[in-house]
Amino acid sequence: MADCDADKTYLGRFWLPHMGENSAVEGVMTLDKNGATIRLRDQLDDDLLEDATIFARLQGRYNQATLLNCYDSWTRDGKGEILSSRVSSTLVAMGCIREDVGGYCCEFRLPGSEKWLNDPCFDLKIGDAQEMHLHFKARESFESVLTSDVTLERTYRASIAGDRSGTERYEIVRKMIYRLKPDRRLIFDDHWDMMNRLKRLFEFLMQHRLFYEDMKIYDSSPIISYEPDIKIHHVDSYSNNQKQLNRHEFLIYSHEVGSKVDELINKWMELMAEHPAPLQHYFHAFDRQRKDRVLHFVWNVATLEELHKMRFGRKKLDLIDRLKAMRDRWAGAFHRMPSDDVLRHIKNSRHYHAHAAADLRTKAAKGWLLFRYGDFLMALSNLEILSHLGFQKQEAISLTRHNHWMREALDLTTYPGPDD
Repeated sequence: MADCDADKTYLGRFWLPHMGENSAVEGVMTLDKNGATIRLRDQLDDDLLEDATIFARLQGRYNQATLLNCYDSWTRDGKGEILSSRVSSTLVAMGCIREDVGGYCCEFRLPGSEKWLNDPCFDLKIGDAQEMHLHFKARESFESVLTSDVTLERTYRASIAGDRSGTERYEIVRKMIYRLKPDRRLIFDDHWDMMNRLKRLFEFLMQHRLFYEDMKIYDSSPIISYEPDIKIHHVDSYSNNQKQLNRHEFLIYSHEVGSKVDELINKWMELMAEHPAPLQHYFHAFDRQRKDRVLHFVWNVATLEELHKMRFGRKKLDLIDRLKAMRDRWAGAFHRMPSDDVLRHIKNSRHYHAHAAADLRTKAAKGWLLFRYGDFLMALSNLEILSHLGFQKQEAISLTRHNHWMREALDLTTYPGPDD
């Protein structure tokens, strides 16, 4: 059976690195939105697989692969004999067999991020006699320094499809890819860390979840060839129920940042590397997209607490004092200052929901009010994070003023109606 891109199913032989290829078991590997699944004729090992690495020889275009983060299960008959074995993996490197999967360049797409960058891509000129002229570059690249030892390249590649005669439609697609080019070979985990930090920046600026596409690695293939030799299939490569992108929801606009976009990216990379805690809490809440009101509230409290510690030091303070300090710091962002009673209600609610303080049950927020408080805290965190990226207080307030959600969240008017 040949490699079939339509159904992503591959025949092959699979084995554990420490047992050697002679121990390989025949099976079928299927790639889907959940990663990869291998159905085997027998077990790879007598022991249960947990976070294991598996090598594979395959039939098709990619004749070898490395599967990471593997775990297994099996079915037995009445006598205890193995009938079938199944292995699941969250990440597959198609095109290589080595435990230290990696390379000298990592290429990927981040659909949606081009909307925020807003690069000029097509130039339309309308001439005499109703003639229209469309100008664009078949390939265009921009390079910037991502970190001290990594260069970030953004490349647009144009493809033209369709007939040019007897048709009512003519399509030009000019997709953008990112390429991370370190000054030495990096394992995939290090590439992934930088990819994730970059993705998180755009998610923060756009207030919109993004998903990777077309992850590839240049290991033995020359970077200048634009033909990577390793393709990465990952469980997060697929987006389910992705909501429509809305420019009005962007936290700030790229045209208001101007020539400082590269500087903004550099500062974000440094911030995530040096102060991971507040941003980890922030994206715990962000990723859940308000699916749980308690978690939305608790994670946003934790974010603002950590941001306060970054700003004012890690001295022991009561939560109410941290909330007051952050409220007063961003007083210019409010149409009406939140009262001390509101901040005390937030404090009591955090202690009740995070620490099961039963004596605060009647004093804690519940229902929609938790969403409202969570949004309020997230909006404050947005302003504080912008200040750590080099924006002055009034500048951060002005840049976000267009965002209707930010205004409502700071005024505690999101989710109007009964709170229970």
